[in-house]
Amino acid sequence: MTIRFLANNLIDAAVLTASTENAQYPLSNIKDARRTKNFRSTTNSDNIVFDLGAISDVDHFGIVANWQNGFGVSTLTLEANATDVWTAPAFSTTVTLDTTYDVGIKSFTQESYRYWRLVMTSTLGYCEIANVFIGKADQVTTNGLGYNWGFVNKDIKKVSTNRFGQEFIDDITTRKELTALTFQIMDKDEVDLIFNAYDNVRTVKPLFVYFPLETDSLFNNDDRFNGMYRFGAEPAMSNINSGFYNFTLALKEVK
Repeated sequence: MTIRFLANNLIDAAVLTASTENAQYPLSNIKDARRTKNFRSTTNSDNIVFDLGAISDVDHFGIVANWQNGFGVSTLTLEANATDVWTAPAFSTTVTLDTTYDVGIKSFTQESYRYWRLVMTSTLGYCEIANVFIGKADQVTTNGLGYNWGFVNKDIKKVSTNRFGQEFIDDITTRKELTALTFQIMDKDEVDLIFNAYDNVRTVKPLFVYFPLETDSLFNNDDRFNGMYRFGAEPAMSNINSGFYNFTLALKEVK
């Protein structure tokens, strides 16, 4: 099994243009790491054009929902083209949304275009999306030896207790956490993949993490673990032998 870090988000430096825009939910919200800061259109059928500024390599698209309200779209189609003219886009693929785990990640053979477009439909009277990734993934395979990791869907409720011992619970939500993520016996090229992912986001910006179900059969639904995370701390590396290294990581889901 592999794990993919989607850290170099080309959207961060892209120019975004929407077909319609609700001024209370501006397009700039897509670049905000908070998943409650959403973009909202004004009709049931809209699109967003991402001008990357230059021809760029892309092999993954990712999206997560507003964690409070879920997805505000029914269908998504990702398109790419050499120019900002969309009568017959050179590339097009549909994106499946997992409404149980509020995530949709699409991998495809690398495409290289300057212009990308997200076509949305809805039945709400508007289309609404939160955070989006467009770019290339860093895929770590660890020399075929595998890696260790832990997972907890942590309940981040707040509990207070009165003087009679009664508990009052503020039910907030849960947060995915990848713990004790340890890559073993990595060579120098694999070390670079980890550092590349970390250097793009550090502990400041979010990244998407993708366990691709199409390459294994370990889980019934990898979207339980897929999503938008932030490094909890700097990756810790140890040299276990000449030319081979171990890495330990921890990541927390962004809310």
